[in-house]
Amino acid sequence: MIGAAVFAGVFAVAFVACGLFVDPRKLWWRFRARHFDNPEAHEPSASSFMWRRVALVVVGLFLGWQVISLLRLAGVFETGPDHAEILDRVENAALNLETEDGEGRHKWSFGDGSWGAFIDPRLKGPERDDPVASLVEDEDDSGGKWDSEASREGIGAGSESDSESGTPGPFVERYEVDGSICLTVHAVPLPGQSERDAAIDNLLYGITTDVVDGPCT
Repeated sequence: MIGAAVFAGVFAVAFVACGLFVDPRKLWWRFRARHFDNPEAHEPSASSFMWRRVALVVVGLFLGWQVISLLRLAGVFETGPDHAEILDRVENAALNLETEDGEGRHKWSFGDGSWGAFIDPRLKGPERDDPVASLVEDEDDSGGKWDSEASREGIGAGSESDSESGTPGPFVERYEVDGSICLTVHAVPLPGQSERDAAIDNLLYGITTDVVDGPCT
């Protein structure tokens, strides 16, 4: 594709250069006049020569635009989002992940972390390589690691009263984006859910988030 762009670019430059810097009248007298017995009578008008110049420039500019399109498709001009744009996307993802009072989300077991599948679509942009949220750590609120098996059984996480009631959590997951932005997700199981939902890890969680313009520590 880049080869085609270079090939078209050569013609684009040639057409524009001819239209701007080459006198079409001189060209006509050099290459066409010899074919006529009375060349003065057959010489094109000044407006005809002008429109030939215009046509060459227009065709050259059109080819130039096609060259730019081909280079864009080849990824030559593609650049990633700057830090401010990524930070804005992360803040938007965090805002959309949070829940209102009494509302909850089911965590998704596939992807990177429990909430990465919610976050990553909000980070997408027009670039080929979109930023992604990479799970740095997950833990319960007491500082221990989030054990998914313990979470399903309702033991080994949160306070003693939570363990006795069979309710896991709350939990924290930290995601790092672009190596320089930290998104922290706090997930608290909503009260009043059944033991069956806890057993099959189908609980609804209330979500709050924090975004820090810096790497996760």
